[in-house]
Amino acid sequence: MNSQIINWLRYKVWQRLMKLLMQSSPRWLIILIDLVIIVFGLFLAYEIRFNFSPEFFGNTFRWQILIVVWNAYIVFLLTKTYQGVVRHTGEKDIKTISWAMVVLLFLLIIETVLSRYNILPPAFNFPLSVSIMTAFFGGFFMVFLRLMYKAFYYKISRYGTPLVNVLIYGTDDNAVKTLELLYSQSKYRFNIKGFLNDKNHTENKKLHGLPILDPRKITPGWIKKQEIDQVIVASEVKNPLPVLEKLENFTRQNVKIKTIPPPDKWIDRFFSVDQIRDFDLENLLNRVPIKMNDEAVLREIQGKTVLVTGAAGSIGSELTRQIIQYKPAKILLLDQAETPLYELELEILSKFPEVTYETLLLDIADTHTIKKILQRYQPDMIFHAAAYKHVPVLEKDPYPGIYVNVLATKRLMELAAETGVRKFIQISTDKAVNPASVMGATKRLAELIARCLNAKYPDTTFIITRFGNVLGSNGSVIHLFKRQIRQGGPVTVTHKDITRYFMTIPEAVQLVLKAAEKGKGGEIFVFDMGKPVRIFDLAVKMIRLSGKQYPEDIDIKIIGLRPGEKLKEELLTNAEDLEKTDDEKLYISKLQPVDCEDLEQNLNLLEKVISDGEMEKAVKILKCLIPEYRSNHSYFEKLD
Repeated sequence: MNSQIINWLRYKVWQRLMKLLMQSSPRWLIILIDLVIIVFGLFLAYEIRFNFSPEFFGNTFRWQILIVVWNAYIVFLLTKTYQGVVRHTGEKDIKTISWAMVVLLFLLIIETVLSRYNILPPAFNFPLSVSIMTAFFGGFFMVFLRLMYKAFYYKISRYGTPLVNVLIYGTDDNAVKTLELLYSQSKYRFNIKGFLNDKNHTENKKLHGLPILDPRKITPGWIKKQEIDQVIVASEVKNPLPVLEKLENFTRQNVKIKTIPPPDKWIDRFFSVDQIRDFDLENLLNRVPIKMNDEAVLREIQGKTVLVTGAAGSIGSELTRQIIQYKPAKILLLDQAETPLYELELEILSKFPEVTYETLLLDIADTHTIKKILQRYQPDMIFHAAAYKHVPVLEKDPYPGIYVNVLATKRLMELAAETGVRKFIQISTDKAVNPASVMGATKRLAELIARCLNAKYPDTTFIITRFGNVLGSNGSVIHLFKRQIRQGGPVTVTHKDITRYFMTIPEAVQLVLKAAEKGKGGEIFVFDMGKPVRIFDLAVKMIRLSGKQYPEDIDIKIIGLRPGEKLKEELLTNAEDLEKTDDEKLYISKLQPVDCEDLEQNLNLLEKVISDGEMEKAVKILKCLIPEYRSNHSYFEKLD
């Protein structure tokens, strides 16, 4: 019974103490404490300056106490040092106190000068060293006591909350801000074990007294021994896949991988602990603000009218965002998807209210309307991102792929040249290389058309950009895996050894813009996609990121290659080679000549065949035009 009473009393005292700590201190109390600190600083300054001699603490000293108190009171009211919440004292509060002490010192020095010229009484005559030390000690103890109160508050407020052992990935400013946030919040007791960085120059060093560790050298045994609960990724991540590879040992041990919000979501250079989220591949893709500092691209786009087809898609919408930041005179946004186009318009109105734009709800196959639009707006550049892209869909029904990706695209290119468009940028894909599908063949044929038209129309520059899969784009494997994991599995992979090249949407678009600036006409720009990623490994990583284990919680089911699907994608045909540019991630494909006359004749035949609905004949013509086109796991294999 006695123990129950003691526990009840302890709880009540604790509750009362927390209530008092949570209350904001009244303004008069903070000012009163700060004035006492200033008086203490004055006393300490005289003690040090005059070697603790009692003869200097007479009637003049008493008057000087009143003078300093009055000066400090005026300064505190002017600089509002009392407004900060003491238990949340931060960098801004420290700056305010420092500024207040500078003003106080300035006042004391002015009064001293006036006193020495007999304008003010002798009591205003402060030794210069005393004035400096009074301001220094006053500021120091005002900050010190606030920080002590803050530390005491957080220690008390976190009593009984769960302990979380954390490693912070990164050593930049974001990582330091993350450390400060974790130490200052009260929901959890974060025990920071150190920082993770795989750069050699940081090995065996410390940051804020904590060790900097190489994640590649950390063993599962060490993770278990340290009882690591979370790794918080605080560094800017452009591509999340390499980061996941470095943290493989952690995900295998069920360590949660978290990430902080992007800096543009912070308030006053800080963020809330509630904004820390699970490390999500999809959410990370656009987390890094694009640094628009390419002067050459700026000269290319600024003041121009730019048309983006497929503007509401994954690539088209990111193209729009980045082009806007290069200050075009007008941007034309063309797409046949009504709702996504409307959502893009809302985003532009919200984020870029100053931009001049037009939304055009239109199919690129409507060449009659397209011609009127080009004649009306006279765009300088066209970024052609509109296309049908899903391999299995086009393998079942080649018509829309051939009609839009080839014939409508060809007509768009011709209209662009006829209406004076200066540059036409055709966005292609690695599936166009040694194609195994109708989709890949149509994109390869569009590349050949662009090269021939570049020779036919010398006033229009046709540029081709070729890259692989884009993480998080519409229809991306990331979306599929997330949905399957959310439903409890299984996750479906077509083949255990299937690999793909991946890059993030912002990175892909930046390279498209650089290619648009560098292109002289007829080139195929190939992007450095890094190493191909095994899709099976990606599925395992995503399962672990969700807090589950493979295969205990969620299994992976191999379902077999789909029609038109290849095990490995390529970035070059057998007849191509690469030439370097001055950008380390951008290459130019060395090309073989194209028989443009033969291409034109076959395209005319292709148009007639598909208008008659003869799809098999249409695919056969594709195979004649592109000899390297070999169908894979497809009905059209018989045509090979």
